[in-house]
Amino acid sequence: MNPLLLPLVAAQAAYVHRTIGKEPRPEGPTKGLVPGPTGAPLRLLVIGDSSASGRGAPTHDLAFAGSMARAIAKRTERPVEWRALGKYGATSERIRHGILTEVTGEWDLAVLLVGANDILARRSVEAWTRDLTAIVETLEQHAAHTVLPGIPEFGAFPSLPRTLRRYLAERGKALDVAARLVCAGRTSVQWVSSADLGPAEPSFFAADGFHASPAGYERWAQAVCDHLDL
Repeated sequence: MNPLLLPLVAAQAAYVHRTIGKEPRPEGPTKGLVPGPTGAPLRLLVIGDSSASGRGAPTHDLAFAGSMARAIAKRTERPVEWRALGKYGATSERIRHGILTEVTGEWDLAVLLVGANDILARRSVEAWTRDLTAIVETLEQHAAHTVLPGIPEFGAFPSLPRTLRRYLAERGKALDVAARLVCAGRTSVQWVSSADLGPAEPSFFAADGFHASPAGYERWAQAVCDHLDL
């Protein structure tokens, strides 16, 4: 991007920070159980930023964690025990030094939702790589399998001005390349492209035009589930 446009990008990013995130936090428990006909419960951990915290949905059951649990239960015909650990505005650095310290026990699957705030905060690829590596290495100690969905394609976000949209899309591609390298060679870690996860219609979004709606979370979780070897 033309460096002369960076002040405009910074101003637009500040405006977006002030206007998004007005959606109420989800109510209800941050953990649950989706019943299934056979077998022991599969344990699912969803950790990360505001998407993991369920912004845009009235309850966690209707956000990503609950939606992912239902998708897995339907596919495997097993019950799924889920937990959501997320923080609005969290970058990979905040997740590494904050939310990640709350992870205990053993999980069959961990889904890490992160990246959007690193881009909005204009964090470097080097800082992203360092923090993401530390997060993934810790999750490997707790989860049999870890999934990292790619950063959403910002070009479809209705709340973003055009110039900021272009900048975020470019930065998203750079961070995704780094994320793929972090995941490469780790047998229990999987990176999933956002190319077929990205929103294509308004119903994907909550009222703020940035976070997912319950329908968006359901579609996103199903797309991630479709890529898993369960």
